[in-house]
Amino acid sequence: VPKKNTYDDHILDLNKGLDFALGRLEKAAKSRNDDLHLLVLSTIDSRFNPQARTVVIREFDKDNLSLRFHTDSRSTKLFEISSNKKISLLGYDSKNKLQIRINGEAEIIKIDKILKEIWEKMHPMSRECYRVTEAPGKEVTTIDEVIFEEEGKDGNNGFKNFSVVNCHITSLETLYLHSAGHIRCLYKNNNNELIGKWIVP
Repeated sequence: VPKKNTYDDHILDLNKGLDFALGRLEKAAKSRNDDLHLLVLSTIDSRFNPQARTVVIREFDKDNLSLRFHTDSRSTKLFEISSNKKISLLGYDSKNKLQIRINGEAEIIKIDKILKEIWEKMHPMSRECYRVTEAPGKEVTTIDEVIFEEEGKDGNNGFKNFSVVNCHITSLETLYLHSAGHIRCLYKNNNNELIGKWIVP
């Protein structure tokens, strides 16, 4: 049996543990050097095979239990999300030895005004990746065939390829790794409130 005095207080309390995990996601969305700034996104492709890749978390909304990431509108992940909105996200906070696993439903934002507001706040370097002339994943003979458009006078070249995805969290799981025994919790969304229970690690 794990000795309780060997753990930080929040690890042994469902509510405090949830607040800590949500706080970590909130902080990570604002810090590019944070472990949880990058999460592994998993989707299901047209052949029902799982596909995983890393995405950058751009915003986390604690009140609405949602997070946001950006992608190229020509990417396979967007087609997969269009076909099946159920997604999974996974991250690991090495400092706190905390794994966070999120299940959610993806929403592709299609309102131009919202997209434009987000686009204009992005760093030029972040906008550059959307100016690649061919769709992500297309096979090329050499890397010299990867060509980018110029930014353009108004800075909007590439905007047509820019997509925003919101993930509405349906469940969140935490796993704290500890030498005295791992601690695992599952929180399910009930009317925009995450209700937790202990589960076996």
